[in-house]
Amino acid sequence: MAVWRTAGSQIARTAVVALVIAAVAAGANFGLFAPLDQALAQFRFAGNSRPPSGEVLFVEIDAASLEAIGVWPWPRRVHGEVLDALMEMGAAEVVFDIDFSTASNSADDALFEAALARAGGYAFLAAFQQFLADGTLIVNEPLKRFARHASAVSVNVDGDGTGLTRSIPTVLAGPDLPSIPLALVPTFGGEGARIFIDYSIDLMQVPRIPVHRLLAGAVDPSLVAGRQVVIGAGAIELRDFFRVPRFGVLPGPLVQIGAVETAKAGRNLSVPGAWPALALAGVAGLLYLAFGARLSLGRLAMVAVAASLAIELAAWAALGQAALLVETLPFHATAGALVLLALFEERARRWFESREQQARLAWLAEHDVVSGARSRHAFLADLDRQLAVEPAASLMLVHLGRLEAVNASLGHEVADAVAAQVVKRLGSLFKILPARIGGDVFALNLPSGLDDAHRSLLPARLRVMLGQPFEVAGHQVVISPTCGFSETSPGTPVGAAELLRQAEVALTTARQRHTGSAVFAPAQAQRIADRRRLDLALRRALDENQFHLLFQPQMDLKSGAMVGVEALVRWQSPELGLVSPADFIPVAEETGVIVALGDWVMREACRQAAEWASTVNISVNVSSIQFRLGNVVGTVKRALAESGLAPERLDIEITESVFIDNDETMRGTLESLRALGVTIALDDFGTGYSSLSYLSKLPVDRIKIDQAFIRTLPDPHNEAIVESIVLMARRLEKTVVAEGVETEEQRAYLAGIGVELVQGYLFGRPGLPEAIGLVERAERSTIAVSA
Repeated sequence: MAVWRTAGSQIARTAVVALVIAAVAAGANFGLFAPLDQALAQFRFAGNSRPPSGEVLFVEIDAASLEAIGVWPWPRRVHGEVLDALMEMGAAEVVFDIDFSTASNSADDALFEAALARAGGYAFLAAFQQFLADGTLIVNEPLKRFARHASAVSVNVDGDGTGLTRSIPTVLAGPDLPSIPLALVPTFGGEGARIFIDYSIDLMQVPRIPVHRLLAGAVDPSLVAGRQVVIGAGAIELRDFFRVPRFGVLPGPLVQIGAVETAKAGRNLSVPGAWPALALAGVAGLLYLAFGARLSLGRLAMVAVAASLAIELAAWAALGQAALLVETLPFHATAGALVLLALFEERARRWFESREQQARLAWLAEHDVVSGARSRHAFLADLDRQLAVEPAASLMLVHLGRLEAVNASLGHEVADAVAAQVVKRLGSLFKILPARIGGDVFALNLPSGLDDAHRSLLPARLRVMLGQPFEVAGHQVVISPTCGFSETSPGTPVGAAELLRQAEVALTTARQRHTGSAVFAPAQAQRIADRRRLDLALRRALDENQFHLLFQPQMDLKSGAMVGVEALVRWQSPELGLVSPADFIPVAEETGVIVALGDWVMREACRQAAEWASTVNISVNVSSIQFRLGNVVGTVKRALAESGLAPERLDIEITESVFIDNDETMRGTLESLRALGVTIALDDFGTGYSSLSYLSKLPVDRIKIDQAFIRTLPDPHNEAIVESIVLMARRLEKTVVAEGVETEEQRAYLAGIGVELVQGYLFGRPGLPEAIGLVERAERSTIAVSA
């Protein structure tokens, strides 16, 4: 918030607030907030609901009445009969919301005129304005022969520009005809050009009598006696309906009754529009300028919400107590806009702070903030500069054994304090600042000219120096160092990164052999060369189409039929021969080649499956590396598009390592895959990071029990595990697949505990499509593709 004061832009801040309020005022003027204001008004009307007076009766021309008479418009004699019946029952006054401006046949008109005369001036007939096709405004009034016995009243209604009927004209201009409320409620002053209807009066409680029941004598006279009656259309077919703020749609006569009830209650609503809310919005803007910078974003949002609630409660009370209908959306919109403005200010403040931190970040880029050691990046840059001048260097890596255990048992603070003391001890021994390569690995560029004899003494010196307990926060921490050495060879220039990799290989060798230290040797270099050779051959293999797929059947235990196959990728290298997946898959994952390889497997499996005679589904086993480095969703879309395979025929298998970081992005990717129509299966379940806390939330459809639990069956311990997995999967409504089934006894056991699908050598080894009947069989299958 202080960014405005710091930048000296308080005037600009004031201008922005003024612009916000002006924009809200413009939006209110153009009706931008009308739909939401109408929704709020509906809640206010409902919240202040009150019963009608009970003095007004709606005699409606409903569908049953239309059917009973059999013709529309009704003969005028029918209206006369209705009027006579009502007057005989003691109706106080009767208003016809029906057009009598044109003549009917003489006999019927005479009968109706006679009924009006018998009513003795207590009947009222409708008059209304309308526009002709040419735009001429005319007034439809009752025929003069009728008007001699009954007064004309206006039945026009007002729209508010949004399709809602909120008011009626007090007087019909031109002939100066009064509205129905003025005619039926003489005590109502009728000040103003409109009568705004109070829809808090529950018009659903107004008594309603169908005309056909009245004419049939089926109405209790006590329901009519002493009441004012409005007669009009209630049937949908007559199309005399209006949208109103509370009840949705009401027939026109009931809208007129709402106006009459409003007049009887003396609650002609006052509708000041948006100005009160805009005035309060201006006050909110002033308060924001005065105090907004002192509040956090969260507190400001809470104040804005509280103010909006208070305004809304006040509007509710104003409607109930003072018949005042005010618009509140302009205030709510202003409050929301001010919160967004505060959010922008907060982001701007953070941006300025981030610029102030750049200098510190530059230091952090070259140092480990916890221990004070040089960073890996800075260390390699320094070493590269040294090698460019003098191509001779000796590198030592020190691994701090048990530091990870200290971190886990005593916490980060203790482990970080130990790392800081290690840096000091190493610096005092070699008079140089070490670099922190990893959490528990430090590197030193040893002084030039260090011979083998001196280097051989370094591990012992380090064990003595670093083996002494570290006193941290009342704890005594003991670590065990392990060393790995590498150095440049005459005539064989290497870069800093390569020299560091060699030292890491030596350190790994020392840790594996528990020798305390190791020096990088040519044999180790050969292993690296072999790994590079495998990596290069692997990359060429993709371009030269050296991979192929084999398929292993999956069986349905209930039917005994093959319902799927798992496709396994194989590599036949011209130079290396048949390379085991156990050798090339890890290399592909470490180098990122798994992304391209997985893409090939996906496309090839989909292509083959689409060409088989059997209707198979495609299930793709995707490595966690593919999720992190590739675009799995894009790969799946392309494979389906190229092959023409339907999305619902695709089943993708993932391993539990995908969820090791509980990454919401990964979960979103799986949801996107499912949205394409594919199925998700969790492979090798039980051997990785299984957790009930995430399994219940994962977007997976199948659980594949790892073969390590199946091949040892019958084994009491593994039986307990398998049965638990099956029970859990059943409760989670997920299909179970068992891998590694090799004996009939295992098959029978799995069938007995409810496993649906199985695969293993008992049912067949991996083979070509034609070898296992994929080309000739017509059954539906599921293909699980392993990359």
